[in-house]
Amino acid sequence: MMPMRDVALVDIKPQISAIMKTFSIFISFFLTAICNMAASNTPTVSLKITNPTASDRNGEVVEISDHRQNNLKSMCAVVKDLDGHSVPSQITHDGKLLVFGDFPAHSTTEYKVSFVPNKYSEKTDTISVGQIRHDMQDDYTWENDKGGYRLYGPSYRAGGGKVSGYDIWTKSVEYPILKERYDGHMKYGISYHKDAGSGMDVYTVGPTLGAGMNALMVGDSICYPVAYEKCEILDNGPLRVTARITCYPENIGNDHNVVETRVISLDRGDWLNRTMVSYEGLTEDRTITTGIVVHKQNKRGYSIDNDKRYLAYADLTDNPDNGNGVIFIGIVNPRLPDSISYVPFEKEIADGVGQVQTLSTISPDSEYTYYWGSGWSKGGVKGMDAWLKYLADFYTRLQTPLEIRIK
Repeated sequence: MMPMRDVALVDIKPQISAIMKTFSIFISFFLTAICNMAASNTPTVSLKITNPTASDRNGEVVEISDHRQNNLKSMCAVVKDLDGHSVPSQITHDGKLLVFGDFPAHSTTEYKVSFVPNKYSEKTDTISVGQIRHDMQDDYTWENDKGGYRLYGPSYRAGGGKVSGYDIWTKSVEYPILKERYDGHMKYGISYHKDAGSGMDVYTVGPTLGAGMNALMVGDSICYPVAYEKCEILDNGPLRVTARITCYPENIGNDHNVVETRVISLDRGDWLNRTMVSYEGLTEDRTITTGIVVHKQNKRGYSIDNDKRYLAYADLTDNPDNGNGVIFIGIVNPRLPDSISYVPFEKEIADGVGQVQTLSTISPDSEYTYYWGSGWSKGGVKGMDAWLKYLADFYTRLQTPLEIRIK
């Protein structure tokens, strides 16, 4: 399953291309025209998606950006292939069109797209979804067909909790399951630490970076954020779940009350989340790290790409003798980091003996984007070699956008 990404636009009408000075102007012109017509009729356009690479890109969410970001919020898209079959789609909170499909190597796939009022929308199965569990220490928990994740909230921090990093829910089913797990755990005493046929929680985080957290550094010290202060769910399926996470103010060196904001999104078919990080209150360049905790159960189970495209770890879970399988974790940086290395702990932390970390530089008022996530040996990942290949392919495809033609 391949990564979502912004796509390059190729205009097929030379006369329009001559008038429009930039791709963003063209996109806004097109989507605005569509929305203006939708009130009186159902406009249909031809959408052609070309995969120019030698690799199949199947089960991928394609994102088409509207840079004015307001035109389609009250609309929905009806997308059909040339045989008239409906294709899963979504309009995001910021006015982007998402289309889910298969895109074979060196081929073009064509769709017919109609933008209509929401009341005319077609049913699409919800695959990517999130929730805030106020009955369980304000967990923000989200999932797609490949895996699930958890981030602790305000009541957890108020109760003295120290966990920092991202937690993992393993999954072996393609439909949403986390609400059922929480309800079973809280209402009926069905432990979500045991596999009832769909996966479980067998990953240990502790006060570490967990399964891919980011954090600022002062010298050699990591300034771990503990829990979130505010969570806003911006998109809640069917193809993408997006949340804006606001962290508590922290002191970073001589900078006081630095507030971190993350926008985390997870698409159908992807093993990795996209996270865009920014900070308010920084006055100078800082080192930002992303990382994965290395547990004592598999001290040498990490891998660092020689070209710094990715890092990975095979986690044997909190009880390897229980037949829990293996959790494969990875981080991909579209902009190569300054360095990636293994950093041992001075003493063991919640089964952790060290962390594999990237180091990069972030400037005040800038944004840092990276991808992180996991897969499970019982949920479709066929070993570490397959996982490393996926991460390498993910990086390559981030650098090679699909081509979009709109007529």
